[in-house]
Amino acid sequence: MDTQESVKTNKYGQSILSSENLRELLLQGKNIGHLNVIRDDDIELYEKFQAELLRNATVFLDEPEEILSFAEFHKLKADEWIFPLEYQNINVLDWLLSKCKTQKEIDRVNKEYAMYEERNLLMLLRLFIFLIDHMRANKFIWGVGRGSSVSSYILYLIGVHRVDSLKYNLDIDDYLK
Repeated sequence: MDTQESVKTNKYGQSILSSENLRELLLQGKNIGHLNVIRDDDIELYEKFQAELLRNATVFLDEPEEILSFAEFHKLKADEWIFPLEYQNINVLDWLLSKCKTQKEIDRVNKEYAMYEERNLLMLLRLFIFLIDHMRANKFIWGVGRGSSVSSYILYLIGVHRVDSLKYNLDIDDYLK
């Protein structure tokens, strides 16, 4: 069984395996580490299979292949996100510019967007758009904002906070240093 061909994914890009497929992969010693998330219809069964494997196997504890700094780990994991693909593919700049009404707002969005892009944070903005949409749809309540994040006009447009940084002349450099 080739894990790449036999695994179905849901709308979040998560892997979905039946109990039987999962058991077969585990007993064959297949590497399932590349799977984003393993969803089994019976988690107790999955844990039972893992325990069975450990009882019947010799386990060698190897040293980690490499020890990563925080920056290296972040760079390695920066593209591993689990939220709906429709949000992962949003053109953030177009989405933000559609919310702007004046040239001053457009200029601020363009300036901030370049700063987020430079720091490889566009996927984070997509995640924020998804989270805010989800919270609004499910009637969650969140605060008006705190800390230096309120100096981001982009976060204001997304709805992360309710402080208009243009109105109060807040400098984005206070947030994205």
